[in-house]
Amino acid sequence: MKPPREPGVDFDASATQTFFRTRRASAILVAIVSVSTTVQVLATPITAMIAGPVDWPFDVSISVLCVILALACVAQASAVLLSERWPRTAVFATVAVYLLLLGAFDIPNWLIGMYLVVALAQFLLARRVSAGSAVVCLLGVVIAGMGGLFTWAVFYSGDVSTALSFMANEFFRFSAPALGATALGIWWRAQVRQVTLAREQAELARQEHDARVNDARERERARIAQELHDVAGQHLAGLVTLADAAISLAPARPDEAIRLVGEVRNEGRFAAASLAGALSDLHAEAAAPAETTRDLRRAGELVQFWSQRGMPVSFEQSGGVSDLPAVVSTTAYRALQEALTNAAKHAPGAPVSVSVTAAEEELLVRVVNRAPNSDSTPVPGLDLGWGLRGMRERVELLRGTLFAGPSPTGGWEVRITIPIDPIT
Repeated sequence: MKPPREPGVDFDASATQTFFRTRRASAILVAIVSVSTTVQVLATPITAMIAGPVDWPFDVSISVLCVILALACVAQASAVLLSERWPRTAVFATVAVYLLLLGAFDIPNWLIGMYLVVALAQFLLARRVSAGSAVVCLLGVVIAGMGGLFTWAVFYSGDVSTALSFMANEFFRFSAPALGATALGIWWRAQVRQVTLAREQAELARQEHDARVNDARERERARIAQELHDVAGQHLAGLVTLADAAISLAPARPDEAIRLVGEVRNEGRFAAASLAGALSDLHAEAAAPAETTRDLRRAGELVQFWSQRGMPVSFEQSGGVSDLPAVVSTTAYRALQEALTNAAKHAPGAPVSVSVTAAEEELLVRVVNRAPNSDSTPVPGLDLGWGLRGMRERVELLRGTLFAGPSPTGGWEVRITIPIDPIT
């Protein structure tokens, strides 16, 4: 629960912690202000006491008056502490102490030191409220002070013109410290706000930087996850294709079957090495740049990979793919990779045709496989979760289209169309 305070007062700790950090600091502040004010106020009566007997015009003795003045200085300095929660009250309390002494004793020149305490309270107020409120309070202080001086002058002199002349002479001495303190407080508040704003902006910049780093890290993890999917799906499909061929050849051609088993072993080692490379990226993603992502420039290598593993696949390319936008080329490559893996999974042994056409405004990739042989069995367990939906999502992000369905020849067709410049 926040402590009570005056309306319109900024309770930000930065505005007052310098002066009111602890009770000890507050006590030291009161002591310093009290001593300095008391010395100025008592300078005249103490000098008179040292000089010897004087014609004393007051009803109380000089020693009693000194005690009263000292206590009043302490009270005025203590009123400054109210600035922590009630700065307006603090300002007018300091003015009230001054006016009480002015009305009780005919000693206006002795009390000039109290002007500085009023100015201190006004400074602390200007640090806590808006500039407009500080100026309004300053006007109130000046009006109260000048009104008190005018009333005192009229009471003791009995002449209004004399009172006005006296008030005019005192106006600058009373108003200048309060005006300067108000201006300093307003400037101080503006500086504090600028520093606070700079800190907030620095914190926002740090948060944005952290968000960008985290986003980059998540994108890298997604890339590695995609790489793991591609490596696992592609090589596992190749392993199963070779194993099926070895099983089919074993009864009639055992030597060929043994050779295919050796291919399975080599393929397994290659898959393990590829997975190890992808996992090493995952462990070192913050320390080293990632491997360049594969794109359509390596489509021929991908087709050759499947051809070496027994897939009867043909490849046709028209148009240049080297100048394609990176995001288009990599997305198309991923889709091609997924389509070939699915063909190996669902139609093992069926002929597959791949065509890549890079026109001026769009890219077309087609993967068509014939119907599988009647004695072939779909290969289970190769779908790692990305599949057709993941392909479609990546293509549609580039404002492209993906068709996957039966072909006119009874097989299966995957057709990807992506605008060459989808994001402008």
